[in-house]
Amino acid sequence: MIDYDPATLRVKSREGRKLELKESFVKAQLASYERTMAAFANSMGGTIIFGVLDKPRLIVGTDPAGFMDESDITIRLRADFSPELPFESKTYQVGALTLLAFYVQPAVDRPIICQKTRSKQTRDAQGNNPRDEIVITDATIYYRYSAQTTPIAYTELRALLDEREERRLRIIMETLKAVERVGYEKVGVVDATSFGDSAKATNLYVSKETAKSMNFIDQGRFTESSDESSPAYLVVGRVSLGEVVHAPMEEADKNLPNEVAATLLPLVHELYGNSVSLHASGIKALLSAFGLLEMPHHEWDTKIRRRYITRVGIEELKAKMRAEPLKALQSFASKKAIKAYEDGLAAAQADVPPAAAVAVQVAEQQPAPGI
Repeated sequence: MIDYDPATLRVKSREGRKLELKESFVKAQLASYERTMAAFANSMGGTIIFGVLDKPRLIVGTDPAGFMDESDITIRLRADFSPELPFESKTYQVGALTLLAFYVQPAVDRPIICQKTRSKQTRDAQGNNPRDEIVITDATIYYRYSAQTTPIAYTELRALLDEREERRLRIIMETLKAVERVGYEKVGVVDATSFGDSAKATNLYVSKETAKSMNFIDQGRFTESSDESSPAYLVVGRVSLGEVVHAPMEEADKNLPNEVAATLLPLVHELYGNSVSLHASGIKALLSAFGLLEMPHHEWDTKIRRRYITRVGIEELKAKMRAEPLKALQSFASKKAIKAYEDGLAAAQADVPPAAAVAVQVAEQQPAPGI
């Protein structure tokens, strides 16, 4: 990652197109880090390393107590840049010193564009004359040049747009090659917009000739055309496919664990009292306890190593927690919280007389029948 002398901790590596060194991680400077990360994503990728002094270039470490959770940084990046800017954070130990690294890969869907303007407060060398300095600007594309991050120049922007168009054409050509291998007379088009929605039908569009060889169609309608040169198509609803392919997730379904924990916290307090908390780390355990680790409730993005819980998943978690509160608590809470809840249940049950005793009491209160 960096080249340094273990004896003196002097860093030999220099900042460049793929490396940025920072003395420490400061939450108030997050916009500056976002700017560099976006520039890395739009160019060759790169790494920001926190814990390296600039002059002299020396490993000094940075305080872990000041670190932000990766999911919180992701939420901020999603608010400030589009498309989504994937990254990975990792800590390293150099003796007793801690280094923090942000890894950014070149974005697949470039360019990454800033969609919000943010400023930071600065002062002069004497610590006086505070003023707001713009750090990132709406509608700006940042790019990494040598050891500097600046708005992209025309040449690099043109190259990114050309690359995106080439990628689009490559996907089209690969699709056509697949169609050619299968045979044009055997190919249909699946409308993927309804995938993942059990209430909607999945439509398959095929030619009339192709439909004749399909044995899973039980109903449909041919669309005739007055133009003899136009193909006729059959629309089939609720098709059972051999392989399930999920459509891209909607933004409203990309709920991170810490967002879901905040959403469920009022229910946690309602069920278990205000002393019980639910953290982001407990969401996976909750999902696992109730068998909700698959779509349409949950998705784990292996490429960017990120967990998303859908709107359906959140509602199902709420229902499961209400139906089986003890099982839910056992999945994420401390032993102390679980025991306190179990003791409360036992005490509540002790206050309710057994059914047989209640029947005896009722019988004793009834007047004796007359002779």
